[in-house]
Amino acid sequence: MGYSGGRAWLRFVLLGLVVWMNMGQVSGQNGQSGRITGDFELFQNFFFLDSNILSNPIPPQYYQQLSSTEAWLNMNYRSDDVQAGIRFDMFMNSGLRDPQKAFNNQGIGFWYVRKQLDKLELTAGNIYDQFGSGVTFRAYEARGQNLDYALFGLHARFKLSDEWVVKGFVGRQKFQFDTYKPVLKGLNLEGGMALGNKIQFRPGFSVVNRTLDNSSMQQVVRDIENLPVARRFVPKYNAFAYSAYGSLDAGAFSWSFEAAGKSREAVLNREGSLVNEPGSVLMTGLGYSHQGLGVNVMYKRTSFYEFRVSPLENLNNGLVNFIPPTARMNTYRLTARYAPATQLIGEQGFQADVVLQTGKKSNLLLNGSHVDDLSGQPLFRELYAEYKWKPSRSFQWMLGAQRLTYNQSIYEFKPNAPLVEVFTPFTELTWKRNKKESVRFELSHMNTKQDLGSWWWGLLEYNIAPRYSFSIMDMWNYGNKDPEKRIHYYTVFGAVNLPKFRLTGGYVRQVQGVICTGGVCRVEPAFNGMRFGMSATF
Repeated sequence: MGYSGGRAWLRFVLLGLVVWMNMGQVSGQNGQSGRITGDFELFQNFFFLDSNILSNPIPPQYYQQLSSTEAWLNMNYRSDDVQAGIRFDMFMNSGLRDPQKAFNNQGIGFWYVRKQLDKLELTAGNIYDQFGSGVTFRAYEARGQNLDYALFGLHARFKLSDEWVVKGFVGRQKFQFDTYKPVLKGLNLEGGMALGNKIQFRPGFSVVNRTLDNSSMQQVVRDIENLPVARRFVPKYNAFAYSAYGSLDAGAFSWSFEAAGKSREAVLNREGSLVNEPGSVLMTGLGYSHQGLGVNVMYKRTSFYEFRVSPLENLNNGLVNFIPPTARMNTYRLTARYAPATQLIGEQGFQADVVLQTGKKSNLLLNGSHVDDLSGQPLFRELYAEYKWKPSRSFQWMLGAQRLTYNQSIYEFKPNAPLVEVFTPFTELTWKRNKKESVRFELSHMNTKQDLGSWWWGLLEYNIAPRYSFSIMDMWNYGNKDPEKRIHYYTVFGAVNLPKFRLTGGYVRQVQGVICTGGVCRVEPAFNGMRFGMSATF
């Protein structure tokens, strides 16, 4: 099923881009040459059945399809006042979107045409954009999870002055190779102004409207009619999200804020029942940076700010906006095992970062996060410290530790699961043998009595710049209460980097857990098999 413009639109855009490519270079109105650029990305998985580590239920790829493929080919044309782009998407037996299903489809997954008319920029087709930090609207792509929140419609951007810009859109949100039926409209104004010689203020304002279609409204009405009489209400076709945001820079200090509201509408509560509630978000942050010291503190509160294309969508489906988590995004394997997704229904918390230059060759990072739900129930706690020291050009050493509390019953939908209490020390050593060769070593230990118990993690990586990289790693669940599940999760990885081309591959054995990409989290099943990747730019 194609986009709502009919397949003739897709043929038209594809034909136009093919003509451009055959011409090689296309002259713009001012005699300048246009240019075509692009990129290609492919992931190929082969699944091996291993009952010791697989999720329950077992994803169908392990005993039916046995392999999966995801690929994206993206091409863009640009001249002095015209831009256009098209992307071919392919999913064969893919479990990225839903690990318990094998998704098969291919076709034009994204296209756009953009024209610059003096101070006015017009775009038709698919659009990626956001208002402010994304609290009212964010259209973006998270390819590693097969999430694509592109808007399909019209977008305009008008430059009022050197400092002020207004932009707006109307359309529907993309869903795989089709669109959701509800209509989205939005308007945003942002700019900047100087308040004296050393103070810069950058305010912004936005409003977004979502209008339900008849079929979506009928589904909402049916769900409301199944509620007890005392809890029933009259739903509305239209919902509005609005915000005021900005930043203020004054010398070494910076302050950011965003206050957002959402009109009363049907929204799913934690129990999965519809309630009639308004929504709100408050985020503010204060920063200081001067002479080897950087400090950032952020506070955030959300209440019933689920803004989706339909109230009945859940998990990562149909999200119109984006609210960042109140915690750092950790990169080491064990420190990133328990990551907190933003609780749109309700949470409040703060995060603080301190970076201190302790010498010419060393620095210290301290971070803390504290998140509760609106009733005061603990959701997430983290204390994180990281010390880096580079005594010479050849050596760099890092030592750190993490203390963490994680509400598994909320984040992973596991009723009555106890709070996970974790302590994880970790270290990393990098040795540059010469200008081309380097060796990197990681070691970390997670100590916990909850969930699957304690873990060891080790990695050894060898790099030959700029072309080759090889690594071997192991994640060992030695503390599992079940002796038969004290398993090693091995990974062997290799990469080859050529000009504008990268090839990766290896054997992967991965435990089930929450995987977060750019603040978007989901529970990913265990993996056992071979993974290959290919990427190219042109």
